[in-house]
Amino acid sequence: MIPRILSSTGREITVPGDKSLSHRSVLFSVLSKGTSHVSGFLEAEDPLNTMKAFTQLGLKVEKISKGEYVFTSPGKNSLQSPKSVLDFGNAGTGIRLSAGLLCGISGVKATLTGDHSLQKRPMSRIIKPLNSMGASISGKEDKAPLEILGKKLADFHYKSPIASAQVKSCLMLAAMASETSLEYEEDILSRDHTENMFRFLGNKLTYLSPTHFKMEPPYTFEAKEFKVPGDISSAAFFLVLGVLLKEGSVLVKNVGLNPSRIGILHALEAMGAKILVHNQRIECGEPVGDLEAVSSNLRFSEIKEEWIPSLIDEIPILTIAGLFAKGGFIIRHAEELRAKESDRISAMVENLRNLGITVHEYPDGYEIPEIGSSVYSSELSSWLSGNAVNIFTKMDHRIAMSFMIVQAVSGLKVHLDETSWIETSFPGFESLLEGFVQ
Repeated sequence: MIPRILSSTGREITVPGDKSLSHRSVLFSVLSKGTSHVSGFLEAEDPLNTMKAFTQLGLKVEKISKGEYVFTSPGKNSLQSPKSVLDFGNAGTGIRLSAGLLCGISGVKATLTGDHSLQKRPMSRIIKPLNSMGASISGKEDKAPLEILGKKLADFHYKSPIASAQVKSCLMLAAMASETSLEYEEDILSRDHTENMFRFLGNKLTYLSPTHFKMEPPYTFEAKEFKVPGDISSAAFFLVLGVLLKEGSVLVKNVGLNPSRIGILHALEAMGAKILVHNQRIECGEPVGDLEAVSSNLRFSEIKEEWIPSLIDEIPILTIAGLFAKGGFIIRHAEELRAKESDRISAMVENLRNLGITVHEYPDGYEIPEIGSSVYSSELSSWLSGNAVNIFTKMDHRIAMSFMIVQAVSGLKVHLDETSWIETSFPGFESLLEGFVQ
């Protein structure tokens, strides 16, 4: 087994604000005429790019302090076409949700693009249903840059072939902006932050089943105060660090505990991790609490298919926990991983193999037999003896952070080709991690 050398005497930390909610705080503030106050906003490249994009349409932004902003919107019907291309950088959530909103605003003409990585990601999943609503949106080979001409959209009933919060939220925002009705179905519940924020602003959803709802105008958009909790996707790295400690625990304070986001907790607990929840509360329609991850002995456990949508972004760091599990680790039903900042299935398989670990790759996941068994190559022995191994991050912050956790808890040497991508999601991650290993 890989040795665990790191200990902690119950250290308390906080993590940056939830990225999903930070994006949505901008979009709902744009829809709401007047002044909205946002605290806990994630000051990372992705949500900042979404914020910057909408300043080109008329949103006024005033920074009060770190993570605290005042957004003043003229209202959705008074937004103006931007004079230049809207650049969302690496933000897949930003561009897909913003595309939906802009498609429903009559007369607004915009071009949405991003960096090289974003321009390679699939956009057909939103383009096809939006066009079925009557939208005017297109991209070469269904990829960014996206050309949009906003218009009045038609009422729409959509059954999504994938459980995707981005697709769902995109269509919801299109319906809100256009004041049209939407009936939406998915087989497995995806993240419901958009639904919660929609209700927080005083609107109603009619549920036909837990994964099937209707929304009908008129919609209410009143400027509000949004409190953004810490991002559980960011907390996940330190939760895994906590359970992999040789001894001790880590307390991550003020973390969003939305039921559609806590698959990582279910998976870790099924693997034998001890995670305690303290100070549970509700803020802005979202459950929040403090999470304490205690040093634990992990074991193999099935990661249930129904958990996948609620832990899709955490699979890379969950895989790192699996390296330390008795009996190995397997993840399946996660083909959505191939459409993230990188093809995360391919990226994890390649880098784990670089470490000398045997990995069986599948179209929808991969399998790692227990470390220490005879299936591992001789390269693993040299890695364990201290030789540095190259890790190729693929312009993906979660790949980079996951292998940095491996290094921290084991003392093993890895060389990452680039870590600047981390700033897109978790500014300050490296310095926070260094506080544990010094």
